Amino acid sequence: MSGIISKLKFVPSMLTCSSALCGIMATFLALDGEKSLVYASYLILIASVFDFSDGFAARLLNAKSELGKQLDSLADAVSFGVAPTAIMFALMKHALKVNGSFINFEGWQIAILISCTIIVICSILRLAKFNIDPEQSYGFKGLATPANAILIASIPLINAMNPEDFWIYSFAHALFDVSFPFSATLALIALQVFVFDNIWWLLPICIIFSLMMVTNVPMFSLKMKSYKYQDNKLVYNFLIFAVIMLLIIQWIAVPFIILGYVLVSVIKWICTKKNK
Repeated sequence: MSGIISKLKFVPSMLTCSSALCGIMATFLALDGEKSLVYASYLILIASVFDFSDGFAARLLNAKSELGKQLDSLADAVSFGVAPTAIMFALMKHALKVNGSFINFEGWQIAILISCTIIVICSILRLAKFNIDPEQSYGFKGLATPANAILIASIPLINAMNPEDFWIYSFAHALFDVSFPFSATLALIALQVFVFDNIWWLLPICIIFSLMMVTNVPMFSLKMKSYKYQDNKLVYNFLIFAVIMLLIIQWIAVPFIILGYVLVSVIKWICTKKNK
Protein backbone atom coordinates (compact mmCIF):
# COMPACT_ATOMS: atom_id res chain seq x y z
CA MET A 1 0.00 0.00 0.00
CA SER A 2 2.81 2.40 0.92
CA GLY A 3 4.44 1.68 -2.46
CA ILE A 4 1.28 2.72 -4.30
CA ILE A 5 1.02 5.93 -2.24
CA SER A 6 4.65 6.81 -2.95
CA LYS A 7 3.99 6.46 -6.68
CA LEU A 8 1.02 8.82 -6.39
CA LYS A 9 2.91 11.65 -4.68
CA PHE A 10 3.10 13.51 -8.00
CA VAL A 11 -0.70 14.00 -7.95
CA PRO A 12 -0.76 17.19 -5.79
CA SER A 13 1.77 18.89 -8.09
CA MET A 14 -0.21 17.77 -11.12
CA LEU A 15 -3.36 19.33 -9.65
CA THR A 16 -1.45 22.54 -8.88
CA CYS A 17 -0.19 22.73 -12.47
CA SER A 18 -3.76 22.11 -13.70
CA SER A 19 -4.86 25.13 -11.66
CA ALA A 20 -2.13 27.24 -13.25
CA LEU A 21 -3.15 26.01 -16.71
CA CYS A 22 -6.75 27.09 -16.05
CA GLY A 23 -5.46 30.50 -14.99
CA ILE A 24 -3.39 30.90 -18.15
CA MET A 25 -6.32 29.89 -20.37
CA ALA A 26 -8.63 32.23 -18.43
CA THR A 27 -6.21 35.10 -19.08
CA PHE A 28 -6.13 34.34 -22.81
CA LEU A 29 -9.94 34.21 -22.97
CA ALA A 30 -10.40 37.39 -20.93
CA LEU A 31 -8.22 39.31 -23.38
CA ASP A 32 -9.88 37.66 -26.38
CA GLY A 33 -13.07 39.70 -26.16
CA GLU A 34 -16.26 40.29 -24.21
CA LYS A 35 -17.93 37.07 -25.40
CA SER A 36 -15.13 34.96 -23.91
CA LEU A 37 -15.35 36.46 -20.40
CA VAL A 38 -17.89 33.91 -19.19
CA TYR A 39 -15.59 31.04 -20.17
CA ALA A 40 -12.68 32.80 -18.45
CA SER A 41 -14.77 33.03 -15.29
CA TYR A 42 -15.63 29.34 -15.40
CA LEU A 43 -11.93 28.51 -15.73
CA ILE A 44 -11.14 30.52 -12.58
CA LEU A 45 -13.82 28.55 -10.74
CA ILE A 46 -12.29 25.29 -12.01
CA ALA A 47 -8.85 26.55 -10.95
CA SER A 48 -10.19 27.11 -7.43
CA VAL A 49 -11.39 23.47 -7.33
CA PHE A 50 -7.90 22.29 -8.35
CA ASP A 51 -6.39 24.64 -5.74
CA PHE A 52 -8.51 23.06 -3.01
CA SER A 53 -7.85 19.54 -4.30
CA ASP A 54 -4.06 19.81 -4.37
CA GLY A 55 -3.89 20.60 -0.65
CA PHE A 56 -6.35 17.82 0.14
CA ALA A 57 -4.36 15.36 -1.99
CA ALA A 58 -1.06 16.44 -0.38
CA ARG A 59 -2.46 15.75 3.10
CA LEU A 60 -4.03 12.46 2.02
CA LEU A 61 -0.84 11.18 0.37
CA ASN A 62 1.50 12.78 2.93
CA ALA A 63 3.17 14.56 0.03
CA LYS A 64 3.75 17.97 1.60
CA SER A 65 7.00 19.59 0.54
CA GLU A 66 8.65 22.99 0.19
CA LEU A 67 8.56 22.56 -3.59
CA GLY A 68 4.81 21.96 -3.48
CA LYS A 69 4.32 25.02 -1.28
CA GLN A 70 6.21 27.29 -3.69
CA LEU A 71 4.55 25.73 -6.73
CA ASP A 72 1.13 26.34 -5.17
CA SER A 73 1.92 30.03 -4.61
CA LEU A 74 3.15 30.50 -8.18
CA ALA A 75 0.04 28.79 -9.57
CA ASP A 76 -2.20 30.96 -7.35
CA ALA A 77 -0.41 34.09 -8.58
CA VAL A 78 -1.42 33.14 -12.13
CA SER A 79 -4.93 31.80 -11.54
CA PHE A 80 -6.03 34.21 -8.79
CA GLY A 81 -3.84 37.20 -9.59
CA VAL A 82 -3.16 37.54 -13.32
CA ALA A 83 -6.41 35.95 -14.60
CA PRO A 84 -8.84 38.09 -12.50
CA THR A 85 -6.78 41.16 -13.41
CA ALA A 86 -7.35 40.37 -17.09
CA ILE A 87 -11.09 39.92 -16.46
CA MET A 88 -11.32 43.21 -14.57
CA PHE A 89 -9.37 44.95 -17.36
CA ALA A 90 -11.91 43.68 -19.92
CA LEU A 91 -14.86 44.68 -17.69
CA MET A 92 -13.48 48.19 -17.16
CA LYS A 93 -12.73 48.57 -20.86
CA HIS A 94 -16.32 47.65 -21.70
CA ALA A 95 -17.69 49.96 -19.00
CA LEU A 96 -15.63 52.85 -20.41
CA LYS A 97 -17.04 52.10 -23.90
CA VAL A 98 -13.57 52.18 -25.46
CA ASN A 99 -12.15 50.04 -28.24
CA GLY A 100 -8.98 49.84 -30.25
CA SER A 101 -5.38 50.31 -29.14
CA PHE A 102 -4.74 50.89 -25.45
CA ILE A 103 -2.16 53.61 -26.12
CA ASN A 104 -4.71 55.67 -28.08
CA PHE A 105 -7.06 56.08 -25.11
CA GLU A 106 -7.30 59.30 -23.14
CA GLY A 107 -5.00 59.70 -20.16
CA TRP A 108 -7.70 59.29 -17.50
CA GLN A 109 -9.00 56.16 -19.23
CA ILE A 110 -5.51 54.64 -19.29
CA ALA A 111 -5.08 55.49 -15.58
CA ILE A 112 -8.35 53.73 -14.70
CA LEU A 113 -7.48 50.65 -16.73
CA ILE A 114 -4.00 50.46 -15.22
CA SER A 115 -5.55 50.64 -11.75
CA CYS A 116 -6.82 47.07 -12.15
CA THR A 117 -3.22 45.85 -11.82
CA ILE A 118 -3.63 46.41 -8.09
CA ILE A 119 -5.32 42.99 -8.11
CA VAL A 120 -2.21 41.08 -9.19
CA ILE A 121 0.09 43.24 -7.04
CA CYS A 122 -1.94 42.66 -3.88
CA SER A 123 -2.36 38.98 -4.77
CA ILE A 124 1.38 38.29 -4.94
CA LEU A 125 1.95 40.32 -1.77
CA ARG A 126 -0.77 38.30 -0.04
CA LEU A 127 0.76 35.00 -1.18
CA ALA A 128 4.26 36.05 -0.10
CA LYS A 129 3.00 37.08 3.36
CA PHE A 130 1.11 33.81 3.72
CA ASN A 131 4.24 31.75 2.99
CA ILE A 132 6.32 33.37 5.74
CA ASP A 133 3.65 33.84 8.42
CA PRO A 134 3.29 30.80 10.73
CA GLU A 135 0.18 32.34 12.33
CA GLN A 136 -1.80 31.66 9.15
CA SER A 137 -1.66 27.87 9.47
CA TYR A 138 -5.23 27.70 10.83
CA GLY A 139 -6.55 31.11 9.85
CA PHE A 140 -5.99 33.93 7.41
CA LYS A 141 -4.89 37.53 7.62
CA GLY A 142 -6.62 39.38 4.86
CA LEU A 143 -8.93 38.10 2.17
CA ALA A 144 -7.67 34.92 0.48
CA THR A 145 -6.68 35.29 -3.18
CA PRO A 146 -9.14 32.61 -4.42
CA ALA A 147 -12.02 34.45 -2.72
CA ASN A 148 -11.14 37.72 -4.43
CA ALA A 149 -10.68 35.96 -7.79
CA ILE A 150 -14.07 34.21 -7.48
CA LEU A 151 -15.71 37.55 -6.66
CA ILE A 152 -14.31 39.07 -9.88
CA ALA A 153 -15.11 35.93 -11.89
CA SER A 154 -18.75 36.13 -10.78
CA ILE A 155 -19.25 39.53 -12.45
CA PRO A 156 -19.26 38.30 -16.10
CA LEU A 157 -21.48 35.39 -15.02
CA ILE A 158 -23.98 37.80 -13.43
CA ASN A 159 -23.85 40.09 -16.49
CA ALA A 160 -24.69 37.10 -18.71
CA MET A 161 -27.72 36.06 -16.66
CA ASN A 162 -31.33 36.38 -17.81
CA PRO A 163 -34.43 36.26 -15.59
CA GLU A 164 -35.30 32.87 -17.10
CA ASP A 165 -32.00 31.44 -15.84
CA PHE A 166 -33.22 31.30 -12.25
CA TRP A 167 -34.13 27.66 -11.83
CA ILE A 168 -36.20 28.36 -8.70
CA TYR A 169 -38.63 30.56 -10.67
CA SER A 170 -38.70 28.11 -13.57
CA PHE A 171 -39.58 25.38 -11.07
CA ALA A 172 -42.28 27.56 -9.48
CA HIS A 173 -43.70 28.40 -12.90
CA ALA A 174 -43.83 24.73 -13.90
CA LEU A 175 -45.59 23.68 -10.68
CA PHE A 176 -47.71 26.67 -9.75
CA ASP A 177 -47.82 28.75 -12.92
CA VAL A 178 -46.03 31.61 -11.13
CA SER A 179 -44.31 34.06 -13.47
CA PHE A 180 -40.93 35.62 -12.78
CA PRO A 181 -41.52 38.66 -10.49
CA PHE A 182 -41.21 41.97 -12.30
CA SER A 183 -39.31 43.40 -9.32
CA ALA A 184 -36.73 40.60 -9.56
CA THR A 185 -36.25 41.33 -13.25
CA LEU A 186 -35.67 45.01 -12.49
CA ALA A 187 -33.22 44.11 -9.72
CA LEU A 188 -31.19 41.89 -12.06
CA ILE A 189 -31.10 44.56 -14.80
CA ALA A 190 -30.15 47.25 -12.27
CA LEU A 191 -27.31 45.10 -10.95
CA GLN A 192 -26.02 44.43 -14.47
CA VAL A 193 -26.33 47.97 -15.83
CA PHE A 194 -25.82 50.29 -12.87
CA VAL A 195 -23.27 48.26 -10.87
CA PHE A 196 -21.32 45.73 -12.91
CA ASP A 197 -21.26 47.78 -16.11
CA ASN A 198 -20.43 51.02 -14.34
CA ILE A 199 -16.79 52.06 -14.01
CA TRP A 200 -17.51 54.03 -10.81
CA TRP A 201 -18.66 50.81 -9.14
CA LEU A 202 -16.08 48.50 -10.71
CA LEU A 203 -13.18 50.74 -9.66
CA PRO A 204 -14.02 50.77 -5.91
CA ILE A 205 -14.76 47.02 -5.97
CA CYS A 206 -11.36 46.42 -7.57
CA ILE A 207 -9.43 48.62 -5.13
CA ILE A 208 -11.25 47.83 -1.87
CA PHE A 209 -11.20 44.05 -2.21
CA SER A 210 -7.59 44.09 -3.44
CA LEU A 211 -6.54 46.04 -0.35
CA MET A 212 -8.51 43.57 1.78
CA MET A 213 -6.05 40.89 0.63
CA VAL A 214 -3.06 42.64 2.21
CA THR A 215 -4.72 43.83 5.40
CA ASN A 216 -3.79 42.20 8.72
CA VAL A 217 -7.43 41.74 9.73
CA PRO A 218 -7.90 38.05 10.66
CA MET A 219 -10.39 36.19 8.46
CA PHE A 220 -11.98 33.05 9.83
CA SER A 221 -10.90 29.86 8.10
CA LEU A 222 -13.29 27.29 6.63
CA LYS A 223 -10.87 24.54 7.66
CA MET A 224 -12.26 22.40 10.49
CA LYS A 225 -10.22 20.44 13.03
CA SER A 226 -13.31 18.31 13.73
CA TYR A 227 -16.74 17.96 12.16
CA LYS A 228 -18.71 18.66 15.34
CA TYR A 229 -21.25 21.48 15.00
CA GLN A 230 -20.48 22.85 18.46
CA ASP A 231 -16.81 23.33 17.56
CA ASN A 232 -17.52 24.93 14.18
CA LYS A 233 -20.76 26.88 14.58
CA LEU A 234 -19.53 29.89 12.62
CA VAL A 235 -18.23 27.80 9.69
CA TYR A 236 -21.36 25.63 9.45
CA ASN A 237 -23.74 28.59 9.72
CA PHE A 238 -21.80 30.49 7.08
CA LEU A 239 -21.77 27.49 4.72
CA ILE A 240 -25.52 27.01 5.19
CA PHE A 241 -26.07 30.70 4.42
CA ALA A 242 -23.86 30.44 1.31
CA VAL A 243 -25.63 27.34 -0.03
CA ILE A 244 -29.10 28.83 0.48
CA MET A 245 -28.06 32.06 -1.25
CA LEU A 246 -26.56 30.16 -4.19
CA LEU A 247 -29.68 28.02 -4.57
CA ILE A 248 -31.99 31.04 -4.60
CA ILE A 249 -30.13 33.70 -6.60
CA GLN A 250 -27.28 31.67 -8.11
CA TRP A 251 -24.30 33.72 -9.33
CA ILE A 252 -25.72 36.92 -7.85
CA ALA A 253 -25.11 35.36 -4.44
CA VAL A 254 -21.31 35.24 -4.86
CA PRO A 255 -20.56 38.97 -4.19
CA PHE A 256 -22.90 38.93 -1.18
CA ILE A 257 -21.28 35.76 0.18
CA ILE A 258 -17.78 37.23 -0.12
CA LEU A 259 -18.95 40.54 1.38
CA GLY A 260 -20.69 38.65 4.19
CA TYR A 261 -17.52 36.66 4.85
CA VAL A 262 -15.48 39.86 5.15
CA LEU A 263 -18.04 41.60 7.39
CA VAL A 264 -18.42 38.60 9.73
CA SER A 265 -14.62 38.30 9.98
CA VAL A 266 -14.23 42.01 10.78
CA ILE A 267 -17.01 41.90 13.41
CA LYS A 268 -15.48 38.77 14.97
CA TRP A 269 -12.06 40.48 15.06
CA ILE A 270 -13.48 43.65 16.70
CA CYS A 271 -15.39 41.61 19.30
CA THR A 272 -12.27 39.56 20.09
CA LYS A 273 -10.20 42.74 20.57
CA LYS A 274 -12.84 44.22 22.91
CA ASN A 275 -12.98 41.01 24.97
CA LYS A 276 -9.21 41.07 25.38
